[in-house]
Amino acid sequence: MPTILYIDDERQNLIAFKASFRRTYEVLTAQSGEEAIALLDTHPEVEVIISDQRMPSMTGVEFFERILPRHPEPVRMVLTGYSDVQAIIEAINKGQVYYYITKPWNHKELKLIIDKGLEAYALRQENRHLTAEKQRLELRAAQQERQNILSRFETLKNQVNPHFLFNCLNALSSLIHEDTDLADRFIAKLTRVYRYVLELKDEERVTLDEELHFIRSYLFLQQIRFGNRLQWYLQVQEGELNRYIPPLTLQLLVENAIKHNIVSQAQPLTIELYSDGPDWFVVKNTYQPRDGKSDSTRIGLRNLEARYGFLCDRKPAFFIDNDHYIARVPLLDGPAGPMFDQP
Repeated sequence: MPTILYIDDERQNLIAFKASFRRTYEVLTAQSGEEAIALLDTHPEVEVIISDQRMPSMTGVEFFERILPRHPEPVRMVLTGYSDVQAIIEAINKGQVYYYITKPWNHKELKLIIDKGLEAYALRQENRHLTAEKQRLELRAAQQERQNILSRFETLKNQVNPHFLFNCLNALSSLIHEDTDLADRFIAKLTRVYRYVLELKDEERVTLDEELHFIRSYLFLQQIRFGNRLQWYLQVQEGELNRYIPPLTLQLLVENAIKHNIVSQAQPLTIELYSDGPDWFVVKNTYQPRDGKSDSTRIGLRNLEARYGFLCDRKPAFFIDNDHYIARVPLLDGPAGPMFDQP
């Protein structure tokens, strides 16, 4: 039941009010403003406060003015038997009173007034909740936009960089003299990689099928560079190809695997890419860190986690399992704005 607080210095009025409304509301009573303040401190659930105006130590308006900073939520009403215009003005201006009721009150009329006050309280609470939610979403959108900008910058910095291009051109220089057909394929793959990076870097999500076409081209370029020192395997169910993933997710994970692990004839690096049911995709590599240490700043992984935080309720997972490093990322539903995908 809704909770009502009624303040009146006359005990008989308190008894009459409680007897009239106890079946409809949870009624708290107080004989003074001081007693009512103590009750409010222990009963934060009060929704409507009705106070007599003329009381010895503290008037109803003074009481409402005093509690306003600490208890602004309850709907306030003043009850009096006097036609005092100044008291009405003060009640509205100082105590922010919702309704001014004259004595003697009628049960049905007062109940209607209280019910309207309860509706006003519920609307205020809903409005406060919606305002807070709106602010939270606006803040989250601003943070995500900033994160997306940082993520796109990191992606471009990591992909379109002199080292990657230098390595590719070095490999191409050798291929032109050794195998012109393979050189043509290399150029086509390199073009596809850069086109994908530049065209889809601003998208929130792409199909897994699109991402896999890209990662095949990317791994083709890397394998030309490393030869049989790099081995990779891909296994995915056809039904998962129409799921979605943030663009360049797989590239980040594959690049990290190559960057932070030994890739040698004695210790070839193996990368496995596979779907784990309809909702997850896994990139798994042999864990053989360079010189037994890692210089990773995790900036790329943090950016990826932030992007997923905007798109769904599930989080990527990165962990070491025995002699393998595993990255497990959610597959998403189709685009429909933030928080569309459900776990």
